[in-house]
Amino acid sequence: MDLARNPIVPGDFVLAKLKGYPSWPAMVVFPETLPEQVACARHCAASHAVMFYPDCDFAWVETAQIQLIRARLLEKTNLVNKRKKLQQGYKAAHQALLQQIRTRRWRFQLQRAFLDTQVPSMENIVCADRTLTKIEEKHVDITEHDLIASSILHKELCRLPPASVIGDDHYRFRLCAMKLVEQWLKRVT
Repeated sequence: MDLARNPIVPGDFVLAKLKGYPSWPAMVVFPETLPEQVACARHCAASHAVMFYPDCDFAWVETAQIQLIRARLLEKTNLVNKRKKLQQGYKAAHQALLQQIRTRRWRFQLQRAFLDTQVPSMENIVCADRTLTKIEEKHVDITEHDLIASSILHKELCRLPPASVIGDDHYRFRLCAMKLVEQWLKRVT
């Protein structure tokens, strides 16, 4: 994948190569989330902070040693002759990537229902209710990147005047959003 057209950003899933190791599945993370000893070890400006799967080890990896990956690549990778830990890393990265895709789909559904300039259809309202219920019931484990984006959406929903949220009297969207934001804030702090 062409990194000039697709710059690497936190939340991206990558294969990252460190000297002495094979390319390993990882996720690009915000540098602020790195443990202090890793944060201080940055060797060059053209590097990204990553978290390796499955053990959540952190490191700085040069951009030239990073390859963006998608779910299909993780699915198609032949794991037969790979070390057990590397196999676990691929499987964990694949699960995390699928969860990220679901989370972004949920976020899009909620944005379409509540933050669109047009009045949402009843179909979008019912879809938003199902989405919020899924998120509440599953206590979804989402990445920090998606947590930030989702909490922004939910905070916006909490700020909307009650009269502007169609169906709120029946579905209680604003109350649900407030509870989710409180849960996520507890998780972050």
